[in-house]
Amino acid sequence: MSRTFVPFDSLWQMRIDVPYSLLVRDGDHAWSCGQLALDAQSNVLAANDLIAQSSIVAGYIREVLGRGGLEPANLKRLLLYYVPAHDDDDRLVDSMRSVFRSELGDEVLLDAVPVPHFYYDGIVLEVDAFAGPLEDDVFEWRSIEAPTSELGSVLDGLDADPILSAHWFAPGDDLSVVAAVLEDRGVVHDAGAVVSSGDHAGTVRGAILQTTRAPVSRRSIVDGDVRATVTTSAGVGWIAARSTDQEGGLVEQTEQIMEVIASVLACEGADFSNVVKSSALYVGDSSDDDLYANMRVRNRRYEKPGPASTGLPIFGLADSASKLTVDVLFLQAQ
Repeated sequence: MSRTFVPFDSLWQMRIDVPYSLLVRDGDHAWSCGQLALDAQSNVLAANDLIAQSSIVAGYIREVLGRGGLEPANLKRLLLYYVPAHDDDDRLVDSMRSVFRSELGDEVLLDAVPVPHFYYDGIVLEVDAFAGPLEDDVFEWRSIEAPTSELGSVLDGLDADPILSAHWFAPGDDLSVVAAVLEDRGVVHDAGAVVSSGDHAGTVRGAILQTTRAPVSRRSIVDGDVRATVTTSAGVGWIAARSTDQEGGLVEQTEQIMEVIASVLACEGADFSNVVKSSALYVGDSSDDDLYANMRVRNRRYEKPGPASTGLPIFGLADSASKLTVDVLFLQAQ
């Protein structure tokens, strides 16, 4: 099956032109860009209302899936990036989850991740959607959620060998402890890239993608100030990279990271046209400036229709020298 792209501007537009897609489908798998409660002119809908925005975004996910020839039953994981309300947050998060389960089904994994803010005033939710066939013989989708004190025992039952990619989020006060536990268990590719969920979550969360096919090949790369990890298996690859350049700002670190990712892709016989999903989590404020500054650097590597892409602010990384982490999932040429 050829690759299918749902055009980015078919639902709403960003304030700058972007070389990305709302959804990329390859075979029976698909990846979305971050879905927001915006109208066609990028006006915020249901400002600061997490539950109302959840319903709006769920509707957009159904629409985007349909345009890609898929149904809600194909959904495997939703990453729910939300701004905490600071009061009765547990109730709101439970209500948010209930909306998505009611509108998109009970089988999809829901990983709720607190973030400090978004670049649209009034937006309190952004959602990444991941889809696959009903019976997936390529990927296994896992979610880990545990208090820091219980993380080690929970991870004892997790087989690290088939892990293709993993995103870890931990309470800010526990970042170093969590990073050490994850590294000791061998389930994190780069302990310095563990993302802080601030003071609003008492649990560690892991969004894990495992492969059921050939053994996973892993390697670590140090190129100047950039630390990168590369995993490949049966034609699928994942690259995650960050810079430790303490003198470099967000733009400089992004430039360094993208240069290394380009080099790694070339070594794998691929380039940025093989990327189906890209994520950039950065430490920045709520203005457009930080998002667009690093986005313009990333944008130059792609041509339309481009991958599904998500960029959003975070509280921080375990290694405070790093201002962002960028990861890409790519499909090697057959």
